[in-house]
Amino acid sequence: RYRDQLQDAMNIVMVQPEFTKNQILINAAHQFEEGDVLHWWHEANKFGLRSKYKDDYLWLVYATCNYVEISGDYEILNEKVPYAVGDILSEYENEKGINFSYSSKKDTLLEHLIKSLKLSMNSLGSHKLPLMGGGDWNDGMNKVGIKGKGESVWLGFFLYENITLFMKMMKKFNKAFDLEKYVTFNEKLEQNLNKKAWDKDYYLRAYFDNGDKLGSHENSECKIDLICQSFSIISGVANKERTESCIKAVEKQLVDEPHGIIKLLTQPFKKSLNNPGYIMDYPRGIRENGGQYTHAVSWYLMALIKAGYHDRAYRYYQMINPVNRTDTFEKTNSYKTEPYVIAADIYSAKDREGRGGWTWYTGSAGWFYKDL
Repeated sequence: RYRDQLQDAMNIVMVQPEFTKNQILINAAHQFEEGDVLHWWHEANKFGLRSKYKDDYLWLVYATCNYVEISGDYEILNEKVPYAVGDILSEYENEKGINFSYSSKKDTLLEHLIKSLKLSMNSLGSHKLPLMGGGDWNDGMNKVGIKGKGESVWLGFFLYENITLFMKMMKKFNKAFDLEKYVTFNEKLEQNLNKKAWDKDYYLRAYFDNGDKLGSHENSECKIDLICQSFSIISGVANKERTESCIKAVEKQLVDEPHGIIKLLTQPFKKSLNNPGYIMDYPRGIRENGGQYTHAVSWYLMALIKAGYHDRAYRYYQMINPVNRTDTFEKTNSYKTEPYVIAADIYSAKDREGRGGWTWYTGSAGWFYKDL
């Protein structure tokens, strides 16, 4: 997937910056002039999926800003890159497999990044939060905003963070670049996130197309979601008081130290009247449906570090380290998978608590390697 390739590549920038640079340019060439990108593609037969996922193209900005900050290679922003060319989606199509080619026109990578930001900044819903579209980072929530009205709170934090990183990069790359609209946008977005996405003690996950809340204390399923609390802190949108409140909520509802897991969300989906998507097809406590999804744990540890909870972050890092999950026969028999690689997910399902899922998962391993 578009986002996964960028995450894998950006997380090895310290040891293979040329690989990271090359992958960024490859991904940029799979962006359409409209700003959206191929969710995935097969280069051999030039076939890919054009979709309404709303986070993919922001990962191009995120990966580039991280690459430039670490490598110091600002010249990548001047690299000329073509666009993908292919059928557009109609208003009735949420995704479609298409044949694609490359344009003869080439723009700088910087212009590609600006297109990504512009598309996100112009795709807001009634709460002035980013539209969810066909899904955000959690592909399984593909029906939350499928009618074009649902909004993603997590994507709001992620967009805010991207704009912050972009402005920081541009202040060094081109002091004459006008950042006023980005400053103004982020000020308003921060206000909207804090006014319209705060849910008593922590942040919502999203709004459904019909305006109902997701990730609220009012819900019976998915009362709280980890990635929103983490990115509210990482992005700096949450002030000190709300940071503390979010962490307390996560500790109370999502951290399960007896079983050595930190859940992505709770309670799992089973019969929600508002169908969030195929996430509800997973058994309760498996993968994204209430299990531990290790990407999200790395982001929570990053948030804890930013908030000053270094010892707690280290304790949780050791808690989920696969080596420490297999240092006795009993623990090995519970985990049931390799002790030397990161697992994408760990179950919280009844009588399966602590069992490892999809291993050799480079995405999660990369986050732990780079940021922790």
